[in-house]
Amino acid sequence: MWNVKCKILLVLVLASSAFAGEASLCRIHKVVWVGEHSAYDEAHLNLVEGSPCESWKNAAARLARDYEDRGFAAVQVEGKMHYGMGGASGKDTLGVLMVELKRGAGYVWAAPENLDSSGTDAEVFRRLSGIEEGAPVSLTDLERSERKLARLGYFEQTAPARLFRDPARNRLVPAFSMRAARNSEAEGLLSYSSEDNLWEGQVNVKLYNILGTARDLTLQGFTGENSRHLDFMYKEPWIFGSPWNIVLRGQFDEEIYSVESDSLDGKMKDVTERIAMGEVGVTRDIGFDWNIGIFFGMSEDDEHTTFEVNYVSLDRFVLPRRGLKMQGSATWKMDRPDSLDNYLESHGKILSYYPLFGNVITRFTGAAGGIFPTDATLKRSDYFALGGMDSFKGMGYRFMRSRAYGFSELALLWQDGYNLSVEAFYQPGLYRGFAPERGWKQEQDYGVAFTQYRGNWSINLYYALRNGENYLDGIIGFGLKTLF
Repeated sequence: MWNVKCKILLVLVLASSAFAGEASLCRIHKVVWVGEHSAYDEAHLNLVEGSPCESWKNAAARLARDYEDRGFAAVQVEGKMHYGMGGASGKDTLGVLMVELKRGAGYVWAAPENLDSSGTDAEVFRRLSGIEEGAPVSLTDLERSERKLARLGYFEQTAPARLFRDPARNRLVPAFSMRAARNSEAEGLLSYSSEDNLWEGQVNVKLYNILGTARDLTLQGFTGENSRHLDFMYKEPWIFGSPWNIVLRGQFDEEIYSVESDSLDGKMKDVTERIAMGEVGVTRDIGFDWNIGIFFGMSEDDEHTTFEVNYVSLDRFVLPRRGLKMQGSATWKMDRPDSLDNYLESHGKILSYYPLFGNVITRFTGAAGGIFPTDATLKRSDYFALGGMDSFKGMGYRFMRSRAYGFSELALLWQDGYNLSVEAFYQPGLYRGFAPERGWKQEQDYGVAFTQYRGNWSINLYYALRNGENYLDGIIGFGLKTLF
């Protein structure tokens, strides 16, 4: 079935030295190449000289994998040992390993196909897979593509990916089994702080893969005693057939806070600050795991430019068990009509899952952000808004403002498939105090969380405390989500 393009005969002379009372140690003395080969092939296998006899298998496997990723999907490396006796001691074993490399024909990718009911246009699915038609076949890229499709949130994998050969040409068809997933969501979140006797609420609507076109739309709203917040995002994929997406984002923020009165009586007065901001930008995938974006935005009193980079290698969308997620952004704000300083805002976050044993998983999170120069004159809305499940969990959502912060988190989770997650977390961190406080402040949050999926519904509960608080003065959060 496969044409043999080259045959390589490796003669491995195996020498051993005897130690008193112990069996001899077999090592590869020399590698001899016979037949067509390249210096690149020699570089892979000649390194095993002087290594234990079995080491050639690992080196041969790496060489075969390299050929598989260059289009030779059916490469085979076969070996057979022939033994003799020799050496000065008479106890050394001389062995000859005959290895035949059957490289086979080179193949390129045909257009990816889906064997299940994805609810997505065929051309959209091909673009989402990340596999380029006509490129050399790479089994590593096939595995990366499969993981990417599984974590998008658009599909549920029903079977492993398979390869089919085009009978007329040297092409392989990557065939996936991805069924349309009900991962668009409408969610209501309610939290209560017993220490402040304060209720806060959030409503999130996230629409993924609208009508099977890879368009996404999200709306997130928050309301509390002294603030309101609204986020909006819409993605239009592959503008004019290019790999670039256009993304529109918007934000509205209102906050009421107290400042010292201008009068001499020392009393405080309430100030209401509102800001509306809009952004337009382009994003694109690089490979299977990376994404970059450039955004231009403006509000009533500034213009800004943002550069973002994201890396995602999580194994799935719902309750991931393994993988890494990194996010980073830098924003330059300028053209302030009130002559406040231009400044750079940067922040990053890393999230890592690692399974320990059975259903027990660890999750590590680290995040940091800062505004530079540190002496820039800023409005309150320019500072980072901290608090909530995405930052300091023991604080209420957008509880405080800070110029710089950093935290880490270690969580121990128990997961039952796609249905249940129970976790305990500990989160130490630092932040710069907002006026009238100054300097770095320490923060330690800890608590437990519970998530249960039942069909198209999920329930989330969590209880989070700040260090030094009474055990009954934490924040209780309750969320109800429906998938459609």
